[in-house]
Amino acid sequence: MNEREKQTKVYLEIVKQIKNIIDEHQLSPGGKLPSERELAEQLQAGRSSVREALRALELLGLIETRRGEGTFIADFRNHRLVEILSGFILNNDQAKKDVSETKRMLERSAIHLLIDQKKRMDPLVFKDMDEHTYFQTMIEKTDNFLLLKIWRILSNFELSLQVKHTLKKDSYIQLIEAINEGNKEKVDRFFLHERTVLNR
Repeated sequence: MNEREKQTKVYLEIVKQIKNIIDEHQLSPGGKLPSERELAEQLQAGRSSVREALRALELLGLIETRRGEGTFIADFRNHRLVEILSGFILNNDQAKKDVSETKRMLERSAIHLLIDQKKRMDPLVFKDMDEHTYFQTMIEKTDNFLLLKIWRILSNFELSLQVKHTLKKDSYIQLIEAINEGNKEKVDRFFLHERTVLNR
């Protein structure tokens, strides 16, 4: 296990411990969590690690931070996807790969949909975007609100797991060319390569 994997393992363990505190104290939506300092002492962890873990839980939709008041349990009961995915991520070491792979599947489906809709893309619009903004813009252009909503949830989960991607700028152009050409095979080859990289 390399140093980065060790850090991720420690970080996820702190996230799980904070989730256990929530469960053990049966904190309901609106309930207040101990302060960052108190959690660091209770978990015998560094405050920076606790801060990162709290940010992850906030991205997961389980807690919310109110400026000047503290950190509270969010009301996620009506968001079953958030509840299911948070439980999955906090209890499964495969989560990082699986979330990234599922997100990529949605991105591939969105680009296929753009081809079916015969949408045209201007490469200049996308050339200075980061990866997150690039795919969010692509999915927004499908006009499929549900697809966008699910993608955003997965994207936030991916951020909470500190997953980093290195999609090259020329890849942006390849996908835009594929859309404008109506070439689904080119899209599939791109995402097959991405999946191979992910599984290394």
